[in-house]
Amino acid sequence: MGHTVREVIKRLRDEEWQESPGKGSHRVFRKEGLGNVSVPTSYKELPKGTYGNIAKKAGWE
Repeated sequence: MGHTVREVIKRLRDEEWQESPGKGSHRVFRKEGLGNVSVPTSYKELPKGTYGNIAKKAGWE
């Protein structure tokens, strides 16, 4: 089972990432020292590679 967009967004918010306006079907989160993470909202479940990229940028791996 993969990771849902809702789970990823909830985790980012729980870890105090600040949401900023994104373009189209994306939400952009920012955090001092870690940069930006863009989460596509056009999926219910994120593809493995997309989740891996988000996790790497967010410092989860």
